Amino acid sequence: MSDTKKSLFKKGAYVYVEGDEDVDDVFIVERGTIELVTENKKIKRYKPLVTDGEIFGFITALIRRPRMESAVALKDTVIISVNRSRFIYLVQQNPEIAIKIIRYFAEELRLYDEMMFSLKEKDSSMVPEELKLFNVGEYYFKAKAYKYAFYVLSRYADLYPNGIEIDSARLMIEEMRKSGAKKFPDPVKSGVYKLFPDGQMVFCENEPGEELYIIKEGKVKITKVSDNNEILLSVLREGDIFGELAIVSEKSRNASAISIGRTALLPIRKETLSWVLSKSPGIINKIFMAISQRIWFTYLNLEAKLYNKPITRVYALIENRLLQDNVSLKSKEPVVINFSIEELLHAAGVTGNIKDQTAGLLLEDTNLEFNFGQLTVRNPSILLSRANFYKSRDMMHTQANTAVPKEKPTHETVSSPEESPPKIDISDEDSNLSTQSAADAVSNPKPDEFDVPVDIDEDMKLPSQEINID
Repeated sequence: MSDTKKSLFKKGAYVYVEGDEDVDDVFIVERGTIELVTENKKIKRYKPLVTDGEIFGFITALIRRPRMESAVALKDTVIISVNRSRFIYLVQQNPEIAIKIIRYFAEELRLYDEMMFSLKEKDSSMVPEELKLFNVGEYYFKAKAYKYAFYVLSRYADLYPNGIEIDSARLMIEEMRKSGAKKFPDPVKSGVYKLFPDGQMVFCENEPGEELYIIKEGKVKITKVSDNNEILLSVLREGDIFGELAIVSEKSRNASAISIGRTALLPIRKETLSWVLSKSPGIINKIFMAISQRIWFTYLNLEAKLYNKPITRVYALIENRLLQDNVSLKSKEPVVINFSIEELLHAAGVTGNIKDQTAGLLLEDTNLEFNFGQLTVRNPSILLSRANFYKSRDMMHTQANTAVPKEKPTHETVSSPEESPPKIDISDEDSNLSTQSAADAVSNPKPDEFDVPVDIDEDMKLPSQEINID
């Protein structure tokens, strides 16, 4: 089977549909326009329209997860589909193109992160970066987490010596010193690695970033202070990459990184990233995987939280948890996940009088069984049907309460020039990763170090009018 294919999709045809588990290909628009649409209209797409020379379907193809959106042709469109592994190989030969793609997906992740946390912090976008950094240090100081407060407030003092809160920062630093608290020493250098003891802050949110890190040994937890609480976002292990977002954009860190146990990290500085990628192309795949995983998980969690009705949010949350555990929603085999009914309701933000009513609906569902802090989903395919029912009802209720009927977005209304991200032009004359070279690559197969067999369900065909024009 060829690893590239050129096809014509007639206007209105689907390239793939949201939730599709056939994710083996990345797509390049040779000519035309593709619109990316989701069932939950509340989620703002970072790039709703894909045009000549741009790619789509990359995130879910790389991490082998169900599609996050549907892709539909707004006009007759010629698409080149490239096998996941072939696409990665081509990008690895073009570090500058890789950095463009990394930067693009980093900004997409930032958008979803900001949407997620804006649900709790409506005015956070109005707070200057300087005060955001100080507020994190003040939070840790009040929580008596002095080793973190020391790091953050010291960074604040270094970065903003004449800052609005510099006097308060210095007073807190002095108070910590008098109490016997000490600042962590700088990490020890061991060859090309940096060694961190247990509990040391590698970097904090809202400070500038100059390095990304690859974990050689140990673990790192990624946290964020939101709504006066420290939230654990993830725990990374050997081989994982973090800190890549800040070095491919001009924005500050969007989370903090803290070592767990003795940890050895390989730092890669912003100014040497292109050189490192050219010498170690395998790192490109690691960075792609890291960002793609975070985008996909963040998007799922955001999508679940944006439904109006509590019962819809709960079913969306269960559905997403199964997806995160790599369970096919077409499966009919029982699955057990670690979720009590209380934890589920809390995670879905169900409180007050509606809590008992929602719990009652869950307990009435014979497909769900709650027992000793665990939830058994007897048949994931039935869960999918019920989740889709609640989502559809939720959306119909939303549309019924909308004053102006929604029309299908057009090129002019979906994305204004101010909202459009920089174009990922993969058809530059000086790039080997052009649409033409992607098609020509069939005749020159290369070693495939990333390909892992994927089970493709033949029942899940796309509702498209695809015409093979190879």
